[in-house]
Amino acid sequence: MSDKLHQINVQYSNKEDRILIRTSTEQNNEYLIWLTRRFTKLLLDILDKEIENRGGTNSLGTKKETKKLYDDGAFEKPYAEEKPKDHPLGESGILAFGIKTATDKSGNLVLELISETKQGITFNLTDSLIYMFYSLLMQSIERAEWQIGQFGEHSSNKQIH
Repeated sequence: MSDKLHQINVQYSNKEDRILIRTSTEQNNEYLIWLTRRFTKLLLDILDKEIENRGGTNSLGTKKETKKLYDDGAFEKPYAEEKPKDHPLGESGILAFGIKTATDKSGNLVLELISETKQGITFNLTDSLIYMFYSLLMQSIERAEWQIGQFGEHSSNKQIH
């Protein structure tokens, strides 16, 4: 994604039993990425480690930039449903298959979610945006009742079938 992030929405689809990440940009493009339960757990593990390395959720959640995002209504504003000019990953989106991470010169997390065919999206996330993205993901995991992350499934209590 070469143009600037405008909005992000993370929602659970009962029909697909997957989480859909919808990202719109300032140039009115929309990128759709589907996450399976297994992939979401991998992504969550990466985000948990990244957040821990940056001081934890309390530290990220109380930063000035994070507070400003909340004050500006980041969670209250509905995802804008304007008709996008383009769906660079297709109108139905892609299924996430791989994750790449790095840190840019400013210390931001560079998070790339890619399909099996190497199409994808790259997010450049400040500490506050990591926190917000993590919060949106956790809300969708809770709605999905997937029992991962803070909602269950830890390696010490997995059931054997």
